[in-house]
Amino acid sequence: MSNIRMILLEATLVAGVLMTGVSVSHMAYAAPLAAATADPQSDVKIDSLIKVERTVQSENGENATELVDPATVKIVPGDKLLFINRYQNSGDQAVTGFVVNNPVHKAVSFVEVLEDWALVSVDGGKTFGKLAELSVVDGEQASRPAVASDVTHIRWILPKPIAPGASGELRFRGTVK
Repeated sequence: MSNIRMILLEATLVAGVLMTGVSVSHMAYAAPLAAATADPQSDVKIDSLIKVERTVQSENGENATELVDPATVKIVPGDKLLFINRYQNSGDQAVTGFVVNNPVHKAVSFVEVLEDWALVSVDGGKTFGKLAELSVVDGEQASRPAVASDVTHIRWILPKPIAPGASGELRFRGTVK
C-alpha cells in the first residue's frame, strides 16, 4: 500500500459560504491510505478557509486588496475568492510524499493557483498536469487546449519533507459564477 496520504477537502465548504454567507468553519478530513498509527503523515493537520478579495480605496486614494471573512459580506457572482489550505506537522518525524487534493466547486470558476509547482485536473480528478499541457474534448468530440475554466481539481505534492513543527499554506483563486 502506498505511503502517500491523500487529503480530501470538503466541497461543501464552498457551498455553505456561497449559499448562506455564514462563517466558514475550518473543515478538512484525512483519508489515509495506510494505517494511521504507523504513518507519520497522520500528524499533518489541514485547516481550510476561504477569504473574499475586495478592493478598497485608502484615504490617499490608492486602491488596495483586502481579504474579508465571507461571513461579513454578501457574496455575489463575480466576487474573487482566495482558498487557503494551511498545514502543520504536529508530529516528531518529518513527513515526505504529502499530497493535498482540492476540488474546485461548481459554483466557482478557477482562476489561478499561487504555487507554480501545483498540478490541475480538467477531468474530475482522474489525471493531473500543468494546465498548458492538458486538453479537453468539446461537444463535437474534438480536442482543444484546456483553459482555467476547465479546471476541476488542484493537487499539491509537497516537494520537500514537512519537518516536525513546520507549517505552510497552499492557495488558489477563483471567481463566483
